[in-house]
Amino acid sequence: MKRFYHLTTMPHNIIECNTILSCLVICCSILYSISCNAQARQRHFESVCGKEKNIIIWNEKTENNIIFLTTSQNSEVHHYRLSPLCTTLSWQLTDSIKHTNLTIVLYNNNYYFKGTLNNQPYNKTVKSKGYPWYQNIAYSAGQTINKNSIKYECFRPDNLELYVMQAERKATTVLFNNQKTYEIKVRLTGILSHFWSCLYYFNAANHQFIGYKGVNGGPGTPETIIKAK
Repeated sequence: MKRFYHLTTMPHNIIECNTILSCLVICCSILYSISCNAQARQRHFESVCGKEKNIIIWNEKTENNIIFLTTSQNSEVHHYRLSPLCTTLSWQLTDSIKHTNLTIVLYNNNYYFKGTLNNQPYNKTVKSKGYPWYQNIAYSAGQTINKNSIKYECFRPDNLELYVMQAERKATTVLFNNQKTYEIKVRLTGILSHFWSCLYYFNAANHQFIGYKGVNGGPGTPETIIKAK
């Protein structure tokens, strides 16, 4: 699995769906524009994978009980709208190098995709599997830390397939980056649970995400380690 830490798959009734999605995308754009007037809280993380190092930047703000979270790494930028319960309402993925600008909105248990992916028009509908949508589990799991285990769904960013995931909190706190933390193991579900998992770390006092460990590639890929700066 690849980059769930950013966190993280048939057109159907195409005319109706496109109309619904167009209205939702316009509403999302207006709300995001309005929210820019609020002061953002910014955090920085360093991602290390072998010899490769990158900086990840989070900007978070809240407007009318909606959380606006933007994460960026190199040319890739993710815009999330989250409910007060930290479930994802919409997700916009942009990448200037890959010529991608794609918005996904959840409405009436369906995900509506609209935009451009790798310089090609991309429009489709995917039915929800019935679990909460936590597209950025690094943010959302910290807000639900009091639960020992949760199941959720999210899209894999590189192929946009929808997966059901399991997040399980370790019973005792552990040290990570010289901080007392809760460790949460995230894995696939069912038979796929044996093939991939990763670890997220959250500050025990304020539940903020502070780190990640996981292999985000095939056999031989170095472990990725992310730490808050």
